[in-house]
Amino acid sequence: MSGAPPKRKFVPRDKGKHAQARRPSVKNQIRSITRLLARPNVPQKLREEKQRELEKLERQGRDNKRVEREKKLSTRYHKVKFFERVKLTRRIAQLEREKEGGAGGDDAEAELSRLREDLEYVTHFPRGEKYVSVLVSDGDTEHATKERERLRRLVKANLAAEAALADENEGGADMAANAGAGEEDNDDFFMNDSGDDGEDGGGAEDDSDSDSDSSTSSSSSSGHGKKLKPELKMATDPIYIKNPAQKLLERSERKQNDVKVDKDGNKLPQRTRAEGGRKRRKK
Repeated sequence: MSGAPPKRKFVPRDKGKHAQARRPSVKNQIRSITRLLARPNVPQKLREEKQRELEKLERQGRDNKRVEREKKLSTRYHKVKFFERVKLTRRIAQLEREKEGGAGGDDAEAELSRLREDLEYVTHFPRGEKYVSVLVSDGDTEHATKERERLRRLVKANLAAEAALADENEGGADMAANAGAGEEDNDDFFMNDSGDDGEDGGGAEDDSDSDSDSSTSSSSSSGHGKKLKPELKMATDPIYIKNPAQKLLERSERKQNDVKVDKDGNKLPQRTRAEGGRKRRKK
């Protein structure tokens, strides 16, 4: 038996490395649908459904490629952006301390504004773009300079779009609140009194006055006729809670008092659960 091969461990299909193999990738689904649409005898209804499904899968494939590219570039340039952000933050803090101490002038202020723009560039750099260092070295090429300027404009455009979207969201919330208040003011429930007064005219004012007088008199008479319920008194006596030992003592006393006797006054034997509990009925 020593030479027998070892038994293979059973792995269910919905777990392990084989679980993902059952689900075709987006690329394979696109290829299958493309081959199906290339056939000449496909019904029109099925062709339209598969065409919509193909467009959806193509969008999903583009999104997957974009996400993979962003992950790859973020991992590649993470360390470079971290060191540049630390350097810029320290230099900005140093210039701000010098400014508070009264040192520096226009040159220091210009350098401070430039460093803040560089820090904004590093912090909000687009995730899907290759990073170009903001700390210019001596061997910088013309292509790198143009690419850096393009990325600066892209960062500013993204920040402006985010700010505009935030303003639109705030304005939409304010408009919704104002619209809700206007609907409440224009509701029929709030317009009943004013509408009835306008339709009745001057001749109905006397009737309304008489009705109001009668209603007030009836309400006052009904108010005097009803008896008010007396207020409930609060309990001031202490609440007595029995402890378990006292409960057991009282239970044993009740058992002693409930002892059954026969006609001669002798105590009848008590049948316990172990002895059989209730007596069986005679057949």
